[in-house]
Amino acid sequence: MNSPSDSTKDIYLGKQPLIDRAQAVIGYELLFRNTADNFSVITSAKAATADVACKAFAELGLANALGNQKAFINVDEDFLCEDGIAEFLPKETVLLEVDASQDISPRLLERCGELRHGGYEFSVSGINEISEPVSRLLHLASYSKLDVSAVAANRNTSIVSRLRSSPTKLIANRVESLEEKKLCSDLGFDIFQGYFFAHPVIVEGRKLDTSTQGLMRIINLINQNADVALIEAVFKSEPGLAINLLRLTNAVGMGAHSRITSIRHAITVVGMRQIQRWLTLLLFSQTGGNANPGNNPLMQTAALRGCFMELLAARCYPAKRDLRDPAFIAGLMSYMPAALGMTMTDILSQIAVTSEVRLALSHHEGELGLLLNLTENYDNENIDATAALLKRFGNKITFQTLGLCLSETIAWVQQLGREVE
Repeated sequence: MNSPSDSTKDIYLGKQPLIDRAQAVIGYELLFRNTADNFSVITSAKAATADVACKAFAELGLANALGNQKAFINVDEDFLCEDGIAEFLPKETVLLEVDASQDISPRLLERCGELRHGGYEFSVSGINEISEPVSRLLHLASYSKLDVSAVAANRNTSIVSRLRSSPTKLIANRVESLEEKKLCSDLGFDIFQGYFFAHPVIVEGRKLDTSTQGLMRIINLINQNADVALIEAVFKSEPGLAINLLRLTNAVGMGAHSRITSIRHAITVVGMRQIQRWLTLLLFSQTGGNANPGNNPLMQTAALRGCFMELLAARCYPAKRDLRDPAFIAGLMSYMPAALGMTMTDILSQIAVTSEVRLALSHHEGELGLLLNLTENYDNENIDATAALLKRFGNKITFQTLGLCLSETIAWVQQLGREVE
């Protein structure tokens, strides 16, 4: 990774996950915005892509962080046709997204053909009609993308069926509910972009399954400083949980020189606090309909937030090392209503957490509450609110810091996903 410079200190780096029918995350659309002087709109699309995306890939190490997942990046004709600039982006990682609502000129089509021949992949978004130039562009693309609002409006018209007969895989964009996801799935879409899986559906009086109850029991025993033998005994009554925990603890190495082979070994080598975080993470592997916990989108998103908050805690409060583990737990648990279908109040009544984690999750107060507030605004693309919260930390962190933390976090979750497959 190149050393970060001032060129990315005011860059907002956002992400939107893309999820296939098997509920696996296949990549992210990356959003780059210049936030200097609180201007969140970049007037030149070429400047947005060239000056921001390229620098972010170089300075934030995104290519290595993404591993085998794709980064969808919006580009325009000026950017694509500028000599050598497009080739700066790694074709193994980057997928170039062209907006079909712009003028599709012969120059653009020729350049897309050259880049396609050179190994780059394309996605076509902003499709309002399938004109002859758009049709030619689709034949160069691997993916086509429609907003869910357009999908609903065109359910019985030709645009969806014409896209289904094109050589592209169909992406439904801005999918924010399970109902929208089902609609798009029924219409034949292959990939779904958005956080539909992370919005909680609260079920009054919901009963937790046996495995989830077992996890909660062990988490509470750890928080109560119970004897190792008692914790091990509970694990032995839930062998599936024990196997998943061993896979997760081995996934990140944990500094051990040998593979962890038993719960007692894990507790000895890893420690109770680390075991607690992986148990909390395992709560998410019980949901999502995906047999592979490493590909569970909700688990990945929760893990991203937990790791992100832990890294932020280290940078914002460097002298408070004991704040890092609670930051991870608070980040994970902020997505627990979506995982369990319960309110945060009900969850906190069943899981023992520290007072600072409880304060952060229930009221967004305290040091962890401030970090959670910053993280949520950053995730939700609330750039002005994020900038205001950054000022509360003085010059300890900038948008560049957030981008570096996000890149490091994505790399960690990629490793986690590969190891537990």
